[in-house]
Amino acid sequence: MSSLFAVSVWARSDNPSIDLETIVGKPATFRIESGTLHALGGGARQWKGIVSTIEQVQAVQAQFGGKDLSIWTVMYPSGFQVHRASHFKIDEWVAAGYDRKYITSYLNSQIGSYNHPNRAVEPRIPGIFQYYSIAEDELAKIFAGKSNAQTGANNIAAAWEKLTDQLGREKQIALYKASLGI
Repeated sequence: MSSLFAVSVWARSDNPSIDLETIVGKPATFRIESGTLHALGGGARQWKGIVSTIEQVQAVQAQFGGKDLSIWTVMYPSGFQVHRASHFKIDEWVAAGYDRKYITSYLNSQIGSYNHPNRAVEPRIPGIFQYYSIAEDELAKIFAGKSNAQTGANNIAAAWEKLTDQLGREKQIALYKASLGI
């Protein structure tokens, strides 16, 4: 990534006596793996930085899993990959702090694209986030003026070919076709 950015992390701890102030100013690493297919392909994302603020927003005693975990992972921080019927319940998004007009428009656009006859479904294959990361890195170079569009496209294609070979080309093709139902 070629520019500064912020990552907001909501975390839960069973330890109520954590001294939050000792964490501010310290280095932190945040790693996320999304789904078994992605994890099997090594599709993890990792961010490193310094903790600039920390606060306890609510102490709760709750079971966190299943549907609750599913909706939480698509709500925070960006609403990425809304894909289950239970993710389209607008009142739950509003209760989580999203503006009703905004989230209604966003979710309607998502469901509209999923139901469109010419839809392009996100590939459900191992390593999908590695493919995304490769493209994002090259696009950042293009947008920063460090590379032109054709060179960036060529670099993405070459890196994707290499990754596909590493993950198993025939396996990737079979899984992609299966995800499309063909």
